[in-house]
Amino acid sequence: MNRNLSLITLSNIILVFSNALWIMYIQYFLLDLGISKTQIGLIFTLALLMRAFGNIIGGKIADILGYKRTLLIGYGIYAFPPLLILLHNTLLVSLVYPLMSLGSGIGIPAKSLFIVEQAQRRKGLTYMLVQRVLPSIPPALTAPAGAKLYEMGKYDVAVFMGFLGLLISLLLLVFLEDTKRQRVQNSFNFNLLRSKSFTALLFLYSLNAFSTEAVQWIVPLYLRELGYSVLDYGFLISAQTLVIAFGGTFAGIFVDRFEPVNALSLSYLVVATSLLAFSLGKGWILVLAYLAWKAFGMVGFAALPLIIEKYFKDMRASAFGTINAMTTLISIPAPAFGGFLLGSGAGVPFVFKAITNFFCFVLVKVSLSREE
Repeated sequence: MNRNLSLITLSNIILVFSNALWIMYIQYFLLDLGISKTQIGLIFTLALLMRAFGNIIGGKIADILGYKRTLLIGYGIYAFPPLLILLHNTLLVSLVYPLMSLGSGIGIPAKSLFIVEQAQRRKGLTYMLVQRVLPSIPPALTAPAGAKLYEMGKYDVAVFMGFLGLLISLLLLVFLEDTKRQRVQNSFNFNLLRSKSFTALLFLYSLNAFSTEAVQWIVPLYLRELGYSVLDYGFLISAQTLVIAFGGTFAGIFVDRFEPVNALSLSYLVVATSLLAFSLGKGWILVLAYLAWKAFGMVGFAALPLIIEKYFKDMRASAFGTINAMTTLISIPAPAFGGFLLGSGAGVPFVFKAITNFFCFVLVKVSLSREE
């Protein structure tokens, strides 16, 4: 692993390590300040919109200014909002998560493609290790500590410690060397829309994101319908955390082994089959189907930056940012649609997701079978 990848990996680990101290408990803090549940929902909806907006402009900026500068802009915006929590002002605290989402949205396209650019081999595995696998470990240590601090009435301490970690994470990015010197002269055009590969990827990822968000929140309700207890669901979630840790590594290896487009296609097929088994099975079949769904569902995350690197030369960050933005925006009404499907039967949403993934499998074969 070269110096740039080492710096980004360490920055990611510290960032997640720091956030785990406080960010998972921000909903409780908002309630304690007197903000209603409805208003909290609006705050998180605004955060999604800000992240989508950040993805679009972050991709454009990265194609013009370079990855390092964009990372510093995005994560500079991301690092400082937690300080607003220390003021205990309702309006200012309600802006923290949306502002952080904006900064993250700006930085993600540059970070993702910079990692892929720096990896000399096993790009998929390297990307997943840096972005998902290694950063997923620290919360196991800091999340309980953050919960304890909150219960002791020392949430401000957790937030300030988290801010210091974010500041260190940001400072590490200053030492990156942006090796790619030539950028597009005019990224603010719509040439991407003329690319069949881009429109296919945009449609694929948007459809998959919508169908995923429509069904994943239904899982505990579906299990209760089948007679499983909350404890049973807890064990399933516990197993899922292991799938995230090991599944991320698997997804990276899978993408490298089968090539990004083929891996994406196969993942859609496996997820579709798993969802059908999940909607019909019980016992261990149900558990294995669920874990297969989650493991192969990570392949799309690993494949996207590699596919973009393959199909696009000058506007990679713009393509990545636009796709991420659209998947975020289209996901906003998805849970409501899933609830509508749930009215037709407990297993109907999962069948819908399976059909959607079968369609995505076919679309990949038809639209991305050849490099443009």
